[in-house]
Amino acid sequence: MGRRRKTSYQETRKGGKSAIDSDIDTDIDECTSASAQLGSKSLNQFLEQLYEKRGSTREAALSSIVQSYSLGYQYQFSEKKFSELLYQCLKSFKRGSAKESCLAVEALGLLAITVGCGENGRELYRESSAVLSEALNTESQPRKLKLILENLAIITFVGGNESEETESSMQSMWHFMHSRADIKEAQSAAIFSWSLLLSTMDSWSLSYKHWRGAVPFFKNLLELDHESTLIGARQALALIVELGCLEKFEGDTSATEEIDVEKVSKDGFVPEISVKIGTQRLKVNSLPQQIQVNFLKRLLGSGFVTHMKENELLHDVFNFKPEKRKSGRELYVVERDEVAINIFVPDVRRENSFQRIHKSQNSIFVKARTQIRNKNRDIRGEELWCSGD
Repeated sequence: MGRRRKTSYQETRKGGKSAIDSDIDTDIDECTSASAQLGSKSLNQFLEQLYEKRGSTREAALSSIVQSYSLGYQYQFSEKKFSELLYQCLKSFKRGSAKESCLAVEALGLLAITVGCGENGRELYRESSAVLSEALNTESQPRKLKLILENLAIITFVGGNESEETESSMQSMWHFMHSRADIKEAQSAAIFSWSLLLSTMDSWSLSYKHWRGAVPFFKNLLELDHESTLIGARQALALIVELGCLEKFEGDTSATEEIDVEKVSKDGFVPEISVKIGTQRLKVNSLPQQIQVNFLKRLLGSGFVTHMKENELLHDVFNFKPEKRKSGRELYVVERDEVAINIFVPDVRRENSFQRIHKSQNSIFVKARTQIRNKNRDIRGEELWCSGD
């Protein structure tokens, strides 16, 4: 996958339960709704309806697309109709009613989760991040602002391959926290979204100039009587402490802005989270990982389990290997290929070489990984055909 991460997915794609949630061992039942089984034929019909002049028709179509993407993994449709869906959603976001605009931005975030970190994910980020960031300065409805913040975060999480791109979205959220503080629901969404992106960063890649004063800012929020904002501020402070780069987040008068590291670490600590995925369990025990899994659970709702079973982006994010489905009518076993590549990178050039070898869209790692995944998707299709599904 072409996703930019400052270390490996196994090390950085840590996501999960924030310091807020108390249900540590959460069982999520599989979604059995018939709407989760919407086929590509229905999705094609909904896409066609986005061209209709009647706003209510477009709203209904977007609602059905959001439901389908939330509850099921619509990868093939997304790959085939990516550009068309992307630009129709952007059009609805810019020109539609408040309801249509909200549904369109939800669809964009779900599309990002579905297409993953390849070229489509990059294009989605390039085409929508500036539009969503600008909307944060002009919109006034709390619900719409909340959706913009959350989906800007997930679009950047997936498609923002460079640290500068991630920090650009974080800056938009940071500006919003300060300039729109009166909209409490949206401000707390900005904090959680900002923390999601921070959870993907390495301390060395963070800019000194952007985040000076973050510690005293979040400490002041601890005095507010707004539960969601209070929880987000605690989580953000705990994450800053865990990253180990307080000097990039403290203010200029450190004597009056000292942070109680031990207390914040304790407040932000959450025991291991265990989420039931069919007969398996997804376990996360680090704060960055808890932040990420919690964010995705809120976005996907009851469809989180389905995506964890089928979505390769989430498999990479959480290093999760779903069990292979067994069939009572196995005609043959398809072989799968794996490739291991060993490359010597001298220490003196390690940082620049790692970026080029592991993260470039043209790198041998990305090309080999893409070839194998395309082959395995074909294999899964053969397996489903042989099993009679």
